[in-house]
Amino acid sequence: MKKRLVVSLLCAAMAASLASACGNTSQQADSASESGSAQESGDEEESGEGAEEEKESEEESDGTEESKDTVKPAEKAEVESATAEQVQEFMKDSDENTVLVDARPQESYSGWALEGAANGGHLKNAALFSARWLDCEYAAAAPREAYLERAMEDQGITEGKEVIVYDYTGEQASDVAGYFIEQGIEDVLVFQADELIDAGKDLESYKNYDRFLPTEIVKSISDVKSGKEKELSEEAKAVIGGDLSKVVLVDVSWGNARSSSYFSPGHVPGAVHINTDSYERPRVYVPEKRSDYAKEWRLISLEEFRDSVCTQYGITKDSTVILTGTSTSPQGRLAFMLRSLGVKVYAMSGALTAWTYNGYELDTDADTLVIPESVKSFGSDTIANPDEILWMDDIKAILKGEKEGQVADNRGEDEWKGEYSGYGYHDLAGMIEGSVWCEQGNEEEGEFFNNVDETPRTQAELKAYLESSDLDTTKTIAFFCGDSWGAAKISYWCQSVDLNNVKEWGNGWIPWSNEGNEFIDHNGDKVHYDKYLDTVVDKDGNDMRDGVNILDDATEEE
Repeated sequence: MKKRLVVSLLCAAMAASLASACGNTSQQADSASESGSAQESGDEEESGEGAEEEKESEEESDGTEESKDTVKPAEKAEVESATAEQVQEFMKDSDENTVLVDARPQESYSGWALEGAANGGHLKNAALFSARWLDCEYAAAAPREAYLERAMEDQGITEGKEVIVYDYTGEQASDVAGYFIEQGIEDVLVFQADELIDAGKDLESYKNYDRFLPTEIVKSISDVKSGKEKELSEEAKAVIGGDLSKVVLVDVSWGNARSSSYFSPGHVPGAVHINTDSYERPRVYVPEKRSDYAKEWRLISLEEFRDSVCTQYGITKDSTVILTGTSTSPQGRLAFMLRSLGVKVYAMSGALTAWTYNGYELDTDADTLVIPESVKSFGSDTIANPDEILWMDDIKAILKGEKEGQVADNRGEDEWKGEYSGYGYHDLAGMIEGSVWCEQGNEEEGEFFNNVDETPRTQAELKAYLESSDLDTTKTIAFFCGDSWGAAKISYWCQSVDLNNVKEWGNGWIPWSNEGNEFIDHNGDKVHYDKYLDTVVDKDGNDMRDGVNILDDATEEE
């Protein structure tokens, strides 16, 4: 969803001279708000000055300038250590009054073996509260504390509980414990769990943990790609093998290299830039519409993507693609297109937040622009995984009861109620009958599907949030927003924690409403767009235009 929210978030981020917003309704978190672009998350209004400005603002709101905002305790708290026996009891304990907390990065928790550990994954029954969340770069509209409070409350880390915080190196648990103590949790112990983790017993991880690639591994690939090093690390070789020629390192965002975030705030060195317009071509699909509202950013067909975009950027069926960038939604969007073709693809964990947190530099030198090396053929003429993305016919079948599943709308509340279209370049407002509202996020509370460092929340948290919206995770859940940027992000993040039934509807509200499909407007009336009359009508053909369900010519959204 590239929305107005993004603009507001952008303004807030720029005003604070910070940098991380993204774009959706909830993408205020996508580095700010994906309602605009990557996270379709925060929601402020678009200026109505055109789609190009809107998309640009969304991407800009994803900046990565260093934020001075931090809640990390100024001094190390003096916290007693737990024994291995106590930790093991917490791992077995079903008592709601005890909580075992992993203070390491989400990448370690989900399944990657980092920091020298012999194994990846977390101790059984552990919640996640990463020390990185306390002081990572952050610049979205919602306060950092909104994320931290939500993580604590939703995982039962509250006053009166007995809490043990563990890490691997002995450097992170004390910071998290100190923060918990400041929040009023008195019974807190710390534990260095290196021996338990290395032993590999009673560890849990996600099967899809490798949807994301840790920055430590990407750094090694980047160093060789950019000529800083000659050899890959052993960890990188274990993931991609020894043939770096098959690896395509990508920076993806809206705009060309010079007008996007590629040089400002910068990109992972060695990454080639892909403009989202290359696979979401700005085209007129309903030429009868007024010119101000005719252009859409729909996904191109998988065949066109395979034969034109992939070959242009040297991507074949045998490639390994690593997606990076300031905004997370484009990563999800492009990842599903590539996965549909059977390409091995990773998104770098944490957008650029984890990258800069680890002290890695971004490339801002215009002289280092990476020129893609094209290939003649993708190497296959088949669509390997046609069900990675759901399309219009799939959604109609679900809504009619012909296919099992639910359709979930992650747009902002005013869009859901039909009070606002969500985009300066779209004039129709309403909800799809039979869909379920599950908001991606908002300005006050931030993004509901990711942590403050742009990593996915735990499976337990996401499952509980989906179920709070009456969504059944045992069945297909097809998410959509305006153009489904946010839906792609939600789906990719959920699948990374093994919620595999959460899917992206590749079209979304804008194509649905423009093509004359029925929807419910803010008055509760069932209407549809008549392209020849250029208005909304009911089933009897009565003109139902009121300036909200379809904008009047001179009206700009505020």
